[in-house]
This record gives sequence, structure tokens and C-alpha cells, in this order.
Amino acid sequence: MAETWTPVIWVAVVTSILIYGFSKTAMPVAGVLAGPLLAAALGATQAAGLVLPLLVLGDLFGLAYYRQHVDWRLILRLLPGVLAGVIITGVLFAVLSTQALGRVIGVLILLSVTLEIWRRWSERQGRAIATSSSWAGTAFFGTLAGMTTMAANAGGAAMTLYLVKMRVPMLVFMGTSTWFFFFLNVVKIPIVAGLGFVDGSTLLMSLWLTPLIAVGALVGVFVFRRMDERVFTYTALALSGLVAVWLVIHG
Repeated sequence: MAETWTPVIWVAVVTSILIYGFSKTAMPVAGVLAGPLLAAALGATQAAGLVLPLLVLGDLFGLAYYRQHVDWRLILRLLPGVLAGVIITGVLFAVLSTQALGRVIGVLILLSVTLEIWRRWSERQGRAIATSSSWAGTAFFGTLAGMTTMAANAGGAAMTLYLVKMRVPMLVFMGTSTWFFFFLNVVKIPIVAGLGFVDGSTLLMSLWLTPLIAVGALVGVFVFRRMDERVFTYTALALSGLVAVWLVIHG
């Protein structure tokens, strides 16, 4: 943990955890915005150790509200690509820096956002564009989700684009993404612990910050229940685009 918790660090940490909680019940991709803020405040390794137990807790809040709305077929179809993305990222780490790989991923996400916005604009103009549910499209987004999770902790952007592309209703969007990230975060626990990122001090701090996850999650439920489908979709696309631009600039 940081040796001296200044007011600036406290504000950054509190804001990040509230955003993480909000993302679990309102807008999954919003959580990606909290990652750089928390890493800047505590350092990447300390932030990873601190936040993982809180993310799992946030997932449980999400499951409490949306667990019955999951589409398991979408998750199962995505898994081979996620595994491929994790392996590809591991190989690329041998030849590319983390910053360079983050920029490559940012470009891929930005292109995906642009194509989805173009597709929706074309449909409004009366030009019917088929929504691809082919194995190739699913494999691409699965691979992108695996790569972003490993290299940039931005898997929420790829999953968001996948579910937006599949035109799922809001509740199915939340249920499917919540189950997906719950399993992903649980799998991460032994890996992060094995790397030494989680210890007694991080667990104690996570415990102290638990109420913030709960507050963020409750605010998320309040906001989600008042959003319509169009606002939800375009907010998700806008946040994904913002994440992509951040990655292109900062890696």
C-alpha cells in the first residue's frame, strides 16, 4: 500500500471504488475508467491486489439483481476466443512493451466502436445491415476481451461491444456481462495472489473500502432502472470509445 495516504490519494481511491461498484449494476464498461485512476494513485500492482476482492464483491451485487437474465450461449461462444486472447497476449508480451500492446488494443476497440456506430447510422438511413452472429465475429470479440483483460485490464470494453453488436436487451446485457466477469475475476484470484499482489494489508484495506462498493452498486441500480435502451446503448458505445482513445494515447 502507499506509504502516505494523502488527501489526493484518498479521493482517487474512493472515486475509483465507487465507479467500480456503479459499473457492476449500471454500465460494465464504466469500470474501465476507474483502473487508470486507481493505478495512478497506488501503483499498478498494489491497485490490482486491492481491487480484485472488491470486484468479486461487486460482481455478487450484480448477480443479486441480474443473475436470472443471463444468456449462457453468448458466454460459451465467447470463451474459446478469450482463451486465445490470453495466449496471444502472453506471446506478444515477449516482443512488445505493455504500452505498445495497449495501443494496438486501443486501435482495435476504436475501430469496433466506429463500425458499430456506422452500422446503426446506416440502419436509421434505411439501409439494412445484417447483424453478424458468425463464429468469426464472436471469435474476434472473445479474443479482444482476452487481450484487453490481460494487457490493459479493459475487458469491459470488448464485452460491451460484443453484447451491443448482438443486440441483447439491457437486462440480458447486464446479466450476461455480470456472470462473465464474475467467473473471470474468480479465476484471477489465485493468479494475483500467486504473484504476491494480495497480502494482509491489501485485504484489510479492501475490507475498509467494502461499503464504497455497496454504495456504488446501489447508485448503479437506481440509475439503471431509469435508463432507456437507446441511452444505455449509446452511453456504452461512448465510454468504450473513450477507453479506446485513452489506450491509443497512453498505452
